[in-house]
Amino acid sequence: MTAKTAARTWEPVSPDGHDPLAAVAGNGAAGFFGDGLPASEGQVAFPADVAVGQGAVFIADHANHRVRRIDGAGVLTTVAGDGLRGFAGDGADAVRARLGFPAALAVDVDGGVFIADEMNHRIRRIDPSGVIDTVAGDGSRGGDGDDGDNGPADRARLDAPCALALDGAGSLYVGEAGTPRVRRVDGDGVISTVVEASGASGRSGAADAGEAFLPAGLAADASGRLYIADPVGRRVLLLGTDGTLRVLAGPPYGTAAAMTVDWSAPCAVAVDDRGAVYVADMNGHRVWRLADGVARVVAGRNPAAGAAAEGDEASDTAADVTLAYPCALAVDPAGRLLVADNFHHRIAALPLTAAASRTSRPEPDDNPEPDGNPEPDGNPEPDGNPEPDRNPEPDGNPEPDGNPEPDGSPEPDGSPEPDGNPEPDGEAESAQDADRAADAATAARLLVRQEVGVEIPRGGSELIHVRVSSTDAWAPGRVEHRFTAPTGFVFDGRATCAYYRVDGSVVAAPEPSAAVGEGGKSLSVTDEPRLNTPGNPAAALVYTLGVRAGTDAEPGRYTDGRAVIAGRPEVRLKASVLGDDEDR
Repeated sequence: MTAKTAARTWEPVSPDGHDPLAAVAGNGAAGFFGDGLPASEGQVAFPADVAVGQGAVFIADHANHRVRRIDGAGVLTTVAGDGLRGFAGDGADAVRARLGFPAALAVDVDGGVFIADEMNHRIRRIDPSGVIDTVAGDGSRGGDGDDGDNGPADRARLDAPCALALDGAGSLYVGEAGTPRVRRVDGDGVISTVVEASGASGRSGAADAGEAFLPAGLAADASGRLYIADPVGRRVLLLGTDGTLRVLAGPPYGTAAAMTVDWSAPCAVAVDDRGAVYVADMNGHRVWRLADGVARVVAGRNPAAGAAAEGDEASDTAADVTLAYPCALAVDPAGRLLVADNFHHRIAALPLTAAASRTSRPEPDDNPEPDGNPEPDGNPEPDGNPEPDRNPEPDGNPEPDGNPEPDGSPEPDGSPEPDGNPEPDGEAESAQDADRAADAATAARLLVRQEVGVEIPRGGSELIHVRVSSTDAWAPGRVEHRFTAPTGFVFDGRATCAYYRVDGSVVAAPEPSAAVGEGGKSLSVTDEPRLNTPGNPAAALVYTLGVRAGTDAEPGRYTDGRAVIAGRPEVRLKASVLGDDEDR
């Protein structure tokens, strides 16, 4: 994601006077708030990408289904997405369009903004006048045959696009998570595959990336070479202008000619104007700098900090500042490295001078998994008090119908308690495996919250998204989750689940079983969730539940719904009933 732009006149906000990892956008609480205000006072929800261009910073506000913009004065606005998940709005004003989990961005020299509209399987573009259109993908999910290669990109099929980059010639590169491959859309709008996993269709001219491959992050340098962050292969690949693919950096058991970096899940990459390469290690909660044959941690916890002889120097860098699943990077022409700090719901900035000055050389990390890098207890939102979503008013405001106290929740006591008495897992290979799974379930710290509040007219239907995330391994076996609808709403029986993998892509999970009770007021969902396990490197999962507003429901905002995930402490569900004279 390269672009030339003038330096900004505003400065990011640092939490204190010396912390170089400062907040550019996001106040640390997940939600949608702050348009027209300084970006550091606003709210975003699980930002998936950050890009720069035309003197502005753009944010893929993933869980809000929006794209946000920070102008040269540091003011935050929405430039695409109305906040509701879906597909609509092509050929019209982008702020009225609907997106489906925007995952990646790129800015061209004309000021157009490309969006990887992941769950709509499309690449869309906001032109300089603010109109949005689809430029690649016909909306159907790819994965079979050539999917439109060597034809018009807008007639091709994509499979969960999750990464974007532009080169100097104007070619757009697209990383796909569903069918692991990198495709190129040239200046004439023709699409082709340039990198793919082994065992794919074997397209002529496509470089073979091996079996373990997922192009989670892309960046192009000034010479037109393409860098690919691959969290599954735990490596960064380099595609030369001649089509040759090689490993640039990876674990010690990788290619001998590659730089040795024992990271966990490299999922994003950026290149500065001096050729230094920056890599976000999502599960390691770090950012690395690769330059002059040396790999260094420049943000996040340094695995060698305890042993480093120059430990005092860390106070002058961000190497001991905590990150939580950094998932995207961009080099700011003003001289900063921008980091999408996903679970901290912010865009942070690190001065490149601080990054380049770090001299400690960390030893390989012997335990790169999330459990080896514990997060602070101060997660952005306590489980029992999720931050407001579409409506930023404090939860203490009076709500219609009176909110029941959480302790008085009428949830049945019959829901299984996985922590104390886990049910046998039929897929466990041994009793020892089952014991380990039970121990993991007991120890796992879960963060449960509703992604975005919903507004529904009387008699209308919508979807509530409940996100479950953790920095720990969690595999409790088959468990039951119980949901209570807010006042004025009933569940309609729809229930699906999707996993957020370490690269930020979304993968559908096996459909859970769902049972509606009490005339729709309660919903029981049963499944076998797994987070941060070897077979499922996902840090979060989202339950999507269908709800319907009653035809006679009283207009207002209700926060008395409840979600109890695997018997854990409950959190609130919120929804608003719109009156007949209100717009959606």
